[in-house]
Amino acid sequence: MAQAHLIIVSLLLVLALFVDLSYSQPITDLCHPHDKKVLLRIKNHLGNPSSLSWDPNTDCAGWTGIQCNSQGHVIRFAINQALDIHGPIPPFLDRLPALTSLYFDGIPNLSGPIPSYIGKLTKLTDFSIIGTNVTGPIPEFLGQLTNLNLLYLYSNKFTGPIPNFLGLLKSLVYLDISSNLLTGPIPVALAQLTNIEILSLSSNKLSGNIPDFIAQKLKSIKILELNYNSLSGPIPPSLGFLPNISSIGLAGNQLSGPIPKSLGRGNLNFIRLSQNKLTGDASFLFEKANKNVMILEVANNLLKFDFTKVDLAPSLSTMNISHNMIYGSLPKRFSLFSTDSVDVSYNQLCGPIPNGRRYKRVDPIIFAHNKCLCGGPFPGCK
Repeated sequence: MAQAHLIIVSLLLVLALFVDLSYSQPITDLCHPHDKKVLLRIKNHLGNPSSLSWDPNTDCAGWTGIQCNSQGHVIRFAINQALDIHGPIPPFLDRLPALTSLYFDGIPNLSGPIPSYIGKLTKLTDFSIIGTNVTGPIPEFLGQLTNLNLLYLYSNKFTGPIPNFLGLLKSLVYLDISSNLLTGPIPVALAQLTNIEILSLSSNKLSGNIPDFIAQKLKSIKILELNYNSLSGPIPPSLGFLPNISSIGLAGNQLSGPIPKSLGRGNLNFIRLSQNKLTGDASFLFEKANKNVMILEVANNLLKFDFTKVDLAPSLSTMNISHNMIYGSLPKRFSLFSTDSVDVSYNQLCGPIPNGRRYKRVDPIIFAHNKCLCGGPFPGCK
């Protein structure tokens, strides 16, 4: 419901920044014979899979996933959504020295470590391995790719700590290494990534506190995703004062203490804090003073406050406060919510559901296990 909607929105945020892997290239008669020979050698090494519809009788500048520069040299190599490719990342790519963009995305049978020759492709600005079975630690030779502004290594099988050498990639704007098996703390070396706008470390096994350097050094950050790790301690109040921040995801950790008031100052669109051990009064997050908040999730915490007089932000479109100790009645503006974008179950709420007729036919689970809510899908109020 609300969580699914949030996932979709988050994907759109990331995909909006992503290069379309089906990008159709401009018609050109330029394709360097050497580069074409290398591409056909790569295809042959991979067993001539049908997903690589590269016809040797046509110009390689028009092949799917390939882009050439004005000299005919390959600058972009992308294999996308290929189920028929098996085994390790192919060799020979280092024989395409003009490469600036390299993508392996949605290839579940791609395996093995990142080959060391990738470190020679020093012109790379975009490097992406997504949705594969590529394994091993994130290799140190990637630190040689100092022109990178996009590094996406999510949904793979990378292990070990987040390497310190990532701090050498000072041109990085987008770094996503989520959905791997990474362990240990968030290293202070990442403080050197002062151009970073998207930082996603979600769905790993990271531990320790949220470091202060994120707010102190990463002033350009817009989207911070640390969901589903084992991070502990309080939420640093300084996160809410980041000048460009629009989305904070800290769900599924072991964070404790009160939610900082700075998260309600009106600059955030998306706030995900569910499944932690947060306590106290979070009513300020929902108030209209938090004028830009659109999606707010604080489910499965230890929050306790009176919801009765909260003047809900008009911008708020999705809200999940389930599994807390929130009491009082539902606010008047509650009736503006879509029935598939709200969950107030498992609290201590009481009284009538505003505009109960609107909620008459919804699944009562979104209101269930409260003290004495009435109307809507429940019997009328007495």
